Amino acid sequence: MGRQKQDEGFRTTRRQMLGVGAFGLGTLIVPGIVGTRKAAAATPQETTIDRIKRSGVFNLGAREADPPYGFLDKDKHVGFSTEIAQKVHERLEKELKTSLKLNYVAVTSRTRIPLLLNGTIDMEAGATVITKDRVKVVDFSIPFFLTASYLLVPADSPIRRVADLSGKRLGGPRGGLQEMLFTKKLQKEGVFKSPVRFIGFENPSEGLTALQGGSVDAYTNDAPLIYGLLKSTPDPAKWRAFDPAVDASPQAFPLRQYSSSFASLINLAIVDLCEGGGWLELYQKYFVPVGLPKEPDETSRFLVRMNSWSD
Repeated sequence: MGRQKQDEGFRTTRRQMLGVGAFGLGTLIVPGIVGTRKAAAATPQETTIDRIKRSGVFNLGAREADPPYGFLDKDKHVGFSTEIAQKVHERLEKELKTSLKLNYVAVTSRTRIPLLLNGTIDMEAGATVITKDRVKVVDFSIPFFLTASYLLVPADSPIRRVADLSGKRLGGPRGGLQEMLFTKKLQKEGVFKSPVRFIGFENPSEGLTALQGGSVDAYTNDAPLIYGLLKSTPDPAKWRAFDPAVDASPQAFPLRQYSSSFASLINLAIVDLCEGGGWLELYQKYFVPVGLPKEPDETSRFLVRMNSWSD
């Protein structure tokens, strides 16, 4: 499949699944926006903002091997989500009127929630999507991106639609939503004649290595991560990335519950980027080089408009 055809498919299927209208997209996003809903029930003695101010440190859970969201470039933390988190750090310093150390803590899809819950990190900057199970234990900022689960397979693979995964070995992020999606939800819906065997990996590069070595028949992850893997291969023509059209998800920053004041600062940092053109600059800086369209699709543009709040 040519890159242009892949890009067109990315734009079309996401628009179909997510819905472009205010009602379709808004309905998807609103339930997981900000976790202030539980604040009245109980509030810890020290809020996240209080802890950051007292310690003088903002502990950020950062991805080190998940381009384009977060990765290391010559020991420097970079990436789409990482740079938005750096704007959150700047906003914290401005609002608290003090200098704060930005302490990067390496996290993966498996460790992000536990490290957040035990207080090791104050926020995670990665590719985390809002799910019904996750909002039971953590809160979320407003979404900063919308994505879908893509598949990466050898170019000559017989896997061309989701049903073709029946009985196959599927690699994916350990602790990510794809395991539940492909082994439980879709299996329960009768999509597969035989169960899919899911094999989890700590980071996408490990999944790609398994795919290249034949340990898995396909690898799944968020669309930009799949395109990032495809871009990193010596011969991209040997591989095929496609959208099986099985989900669509808003990505946001998870934070501890009862952190409404902290959530407000995070949200305003995202809003400022959307209003001032910074979001588009980060999109073109990190997503376009891995194969996404130069101009965001209609759904992404709607997200930016929705996050451009009135004064």
